[in-house]
Amino acid sequence: MRRYLSYLLSPIAIILIILGIVIGSTSAGTDLWADDVRPDTGHLAPDFALKTLDGNIVRLSEFRGKKVVLINFWATWCPPCRLEMPTMQQIYSEYKAGGFEILAVNIEPDAEQPINDFVKELRLTFPVLLDPDMKITRKFRVIGLPVSVLIDRQGIVRAKEIGYHDWTSRPSRALIENLLK
Repeated sequence: MRRYLSYLLSPIAIILIILGIVIGSTSAGTDLWADDVRPDTGHLAPDFALKTLDGNIVRLSEFRGKKVVLINFWATWCPPCRLEMPTMQQIYSEYKAGGFEILAVNIEPDAEQPINDFVKELRLTFPVLLDPDMKITRKFRVIGLPVSVLIDRQGIVRAKEIGYHDWTSRPSRALIENLLK
């Protein structure tokens, strides 16, 4: 019986391995995840281009060499996201003139009106980008909300915060100020 199972499993295993290689080498397979398996602290952030609420295209690489960028992945239905946004708006207002940018990446499909209402209610002035198919969210390996990624002027990820984060706290301010020097 054991010998029979090993003969049966061997062709199945070979087929699964080949299928995995084929799927992984197609554009659909590689678009699901980041090119670098570690888009994390110390590594170059994956580039992307997304539409804003007003229809403009923003590309992350446009900020390289110019600005420190905080990317925040969020949704209108996420309570910790709602709590965190005012702290983000405060630091954006304070550090924007010194070369600081926030890109708030919303993951909701077909939700432009709720997103607009959310932005108006909280009086957010930083750019809100739309990732309805979560392609960019997957590139950054986001599995919960909110997630924030702080990127230096060279495009290197310097911090990643998972869950609610008070961006007005002393340690957060010190981190941002050091990157802006």
